[in-house]
Amino acid sequence: MPERATSPTSSPEPTFWPAPVVSGAARAARSTSATGETRPRDVLAALRVFRAADAAMRQRAQAQLAVNETDLLAIRHLIQGEARRTPVSPKDLSVYLGISSAATAKLLARLSRTGHIRREAHAVDGRVQLLYATSAAHQEVRRALGAVHDRMFAAAEGLDPAQRRAVIHFLTAVAEAMSGDASLPAPEPIAALAPDPGAAPDRGLKAGLLHGTA
Repeated sequence: MPERATSPTSSPEPTFWPAPVVSGAARAARSTSATGETRPRDVLAALRVFRAADAAMRQRAQAQLAVNETDLLAIRHLIQGEARRTPVSPKDLSVYLGISSAATAKLLARLSRTGHIRREAHAVDGRVQLLYATSAAHQEVRRALGAVHDRMFAAAEGLDPAQRRAVIHFLTAVAEAMSGDASLPAPEPIAALAPDPGAAPDRGLKAGLLHGTA
């Protein structure tokens, strides 16, 4: 007679496991304990859901632009440079992407063929090339990411000042924990992030979300 299978002993789910795909209602139902209070693991579960959604968004954008992940990073970095009025050279792009100069040359040749980038000689030093995203690339990125970034901005607008400070503090701390990089600025105490009552609203934030500058 075959041996009857027994149920494995349950154990806490590791925080690094991928989040299961569940509906928004199911996630909301799981986000609190029986007493109605959130727990640290609930916060990390929500973070995993966000990371999965972010990865899916990037995959959709790659499919719409018909580029790979590194290509998309390169295009967005060039758009960021233009938004900040900081021209990007092939060397700058190589450092940013963490790839060799040979790999960068192949990437630039590929993006030139697909019409996503253009090259210009430096106005002072003609030996230096500067890289720019084409108008077509700008339009493609906006079509791929514009609507979702509008919804992201609306979600941020829906937070009150205290909630925004808490989110900023938490995400900064998580970024530092994930990178293990002591050079990252330590997250400021939430009280230190109190808004300046006389400060004007940041009208560039919405555009910064789209271009990756915010």
